[in-house]
Amino acid sequence: MKHALTRNKLLLAVTLLFSMIAAAAGVLIALVLQEVIDAALQGDMQLFQRILLVSIVYLLMLCLTGFIHSLCSKALVRNVTVSIRERIFRGVLYKNTADFKAANTADYLSALTNDIKLVIENVLQPFLQTFQNAVIFIASLIVLLSLSPLITLILAIGMILMFTIPSLFGRLLQSRLNAVSSEMSRFTALIKDLLAGYEVIRSFGLKKQSEQGFQQANQNAANVSFAADRLFAANESISEALAIFSQLTVMFVAAYLIITGHISAGSLVALVQLSGGLVGPVLVIMQNVPKIRSMQPILQRIEQLAGEAEQPSVSEQPKPVFEHSLEVRQLSFGYQQGQPVLKDINFRLHKGKKIALIGPSGCGKSTLVKLLSGYYEDYDGSVLLDGIELSALDSESMLLLTSMIHQNVFLFDSDIKHNICLDEPFPEKVLEAALRSSSLYSYVRQLPEGLSTAVGENGSRLSGGQRQRVAVARALIRSKPILILDEGTSAVDRQTAFEIESSLLALPDLTLITITHNLNDELLEQYDEIWFMEDGRITESGSLSEMRDYGGSFSRFYQRKEPDLQMADSLPVS
Repeated sequence: MKHALTRNKLLLAVTLLFSMIAAAAGVLIALVLQEVIDAALQGDMQLFQRILLVSIVYLLMLCLTGFIHSLCSKALVRNVTVSIRERIFRGVLYKNTADFKAANTADYLSALTNDIKLVIENVLQPFLQTFQNAVIFIASLIVLLSLSPLITLILAIGMILMFTIPSLFGRLLQSRLNAVSSEMSRFTALIKDLLAGYEVIRSFGLKKQSEQGFQQANQNAANVSFAADRLFAANESISEALAIFSQLTVMFVAAYLIITGHISAGSLVALVQLSGGLVGPVLVIMQNVPKIRSMQPILQRIEQLAGEAEQPSVSEQPKPVFEHSLEVRQLSFGYQQGQPVLKDINFRLHKGKKIALIGPSGCGKSTLVKLLSGYYEDYDGSVLLDGIELSALDSESMLLLTSMIHQNVFLFDSDIKHNICLDEPFPEKVLEAALRSSSLYSYVRQLPEGLSTAVGENGSRLSGGQRQRVAVARALIRSKPILILDEGTSAVDRQTAFEIESSLLALPDLTLITITHNLNDELLEQYDEIWFMEDGRITESGSLSEMRDYGGSFSRFYQRKEPDLQMADSLPVS
């Protein structure tokens, strides 16, 4: 919040300046009313005409300053909203993979939507209102003292009561608003799951259960919000009752002073008007201060998420270069303490080599390739890139050395070209080569809009195979020295998968690591080595013939898979 206001300090200063002018001008209405009433009771037409002329000029100035103040306030709200949202997004974006996955993405969505809305409504806007009402209070107090110190004293006593009683609500309000933020985060997570699982819900007939779950969560969120609103209502009603009591007291005392001849009837109107200018601001301040204080946990949460928001400084770590080999020594890694996923892994991968990584599901294959790509830093052992420890290298640049094609492809809600190039300018020849290598070229040529064809949300307008081809083209166009296929051709037909994988195997300078369950002899024979993983370890390695002849775990795994492969080969290619 402070960072956002600092970035907009000029606009903030202008807003506060015109807030002061508008507030002070509003207080002067009381004096104008006093003069009008007194002139009318005295029957002084000349005085009445002068006051009328001054009032017209005064109202025009009041309208102008009010408009400028309102415009600046809205512009400040807009700029602060944009600034906070950008900082949160950058903070999330710059998190390392482990930190990013430590939280549910619904927490990030909630911070970018619900929490920012709460900050604007319960911090920024109340702050601006409090400042303006503080100016109104000070200006009204000065004028009141000049008119009647006695009435000013009575109002001061009433304000002490107004400050004391509602302040007791502060801590309870803080607790309630914190509960609202937490409940809305859980509610957002549920909505995200239900919408993402739409097909599962329909396929398994879970509509009724899903609707019941949504209704329960919706009711819980509404109840928690209403509990906070109920407390706000109690705070506001007590404050308003005290304000009305103070104003009635002023009315009766002022009427008594008129009867005794101490003040004029015009002064009575001015005093009533000013008492509202004194009590009203206190009422607003007492309603806003608990709101602002109660938002501290949410502000801290936003600041924590935005902790990485500043653009990172240029890293002093050496930039990774892959010219010779990637070596792993006694590598172990786990997502949770005491639960290793990778155990004592050792190998040396020379540049340009092609490796097939095979093993049963859950043995750690995907974790290993992600770690080699620089996703995780808290591993045990050594990962040496051309002899330099991976943790000593610039991790962001390390990601630029590797391309990874996942089994579950994500596409942006844009067109095909954007999803391949990702806003980078590539020559047409390079783009065409990537389209051909990914077997996407003929498909794109058939489309009326070609590369400008919209893919829909996460590629919903494309088939699974087409989405995977786009992902392959996206990886190939960047010509990175290391390419990782994590079941990267599983969604295309067998013939296309064979063609894509064969074209990758034919690239001499490309270092390729392929995670696959497709035990196709013709493809596997083209790999320099096969690494077989089980229970977080690479237990066997060698060529296809060596691995089969060895008669170990790979051979047994291969024999179990072979009937399935033969059955698949008997089916026509789609």
